[in-house]
Amino acid sequence: MKNIIIIALLCLGITTTTQAQKATSTPAAEKAFQQKFAGATAVKWEMEKKNEYEVNFTMKGKKGSANFSGTGEWLETEMAIPSAETPKAVSDAFAKAFAGATIKEVYKIETKDGKNYFEIEYTLKGKTKEAKIDPSGKIM
Repeated sequence: MKNIIIIALLCLGITTTTQAQKATSTPAAEKAFQQKFAGATAVKWEMEKKNEYEVNFTMKGKKGSANFSGTGEWLETEMAIPSAETPKAVSDAFAKAFAGATIKEVYKIETKDGKNYFEIEYTLKGKTKEAKIDPSGKIM
């Protein structure tokens, strides 16, 4: 009986440790997200890297993601937009640089430091790739 109790306690300790290591967000990050994206649905958190958390969500029918530090500082937002809403300078630069490519998704990226850009996921010659283009049409 004593061995069963010891084994049960060991299993509980392992489970608790594993859950702590798989932290998907912090209360501060979740609070900051709720304030910035009130009304978001289909919310799913994951750890991006040490002390940075990414949350995937849907907002007004568009899918997006945002990154927050563990202290709740907003770092970046990535929102899907229709190709038709891509600025002309961005569309023209993409068409010129990636002739024959098929656009799969377009994302508008906003960063805390103001270095905003568009990320275009595309297929070309059977391979899926991404292009980053600033609002003026400069490929990054």
